[in-house]
Amino acid sequence: MMRRTAVCAALPGLLWMSFVLLSGCEESYRTRALFTKPELYTYERHAVLGLDPEQEQIFMAAYVKTFTGRLITFVERNRLASILGEQDLLKGRLNDRTRAKLQEVLGVEALIMCEYSVDEEARQTKLRVRIVDSETGAIVGSVLTDTYRSFDAHARAAVEALKADVLGGAP
Repeated sequence: MMRRTAVCAALPGLLWMSFVLLSGCEESYRTRALFTKPELYTYERHAVLGLDPEQEQIFMAAYVKTFTGRLITFVERNRLASILGEQDLLKGRLNDRTRAKLQEVLGVEALIMCEYSVDEEARQTKLRVRIVDSETGAIVGSVLTDTYRSFDAHARAAVEALKADVLGGAP
């Protein structure tokens, strides 16, 4: 009787561990709200906004590794900060004058505007990426990823989805 009780008590834990191991074997992110315009593939000089320095580094690495064969340059964060100054990036928007200044002074063609959020209660994270033409303000690419995994997984998933979509093979 004692042995059966111990097995029954351990069963929920064993089931949970099996679920965790099995769920780790497949992609555990979801990509939504994906679209791109052809000009996304032509930009060479980018600026990343909205991420902390570590996330920015991870995102840039994923972008460069995904868009292989393309000349891609990222503008230094401190140079961006000097131009943006006190501008409020409320909801990830920049005014026309600031976008024009980024393009004129730093040569930025595309602004990669990111919002990363963590839902502690649901233990889920989201990365929203919008790529904006610095001259026109038009959104030329957008993707939203949901996952229980790390920021690295978000960055890779978002960039891979954007590339696949712009090249005509969206996931």
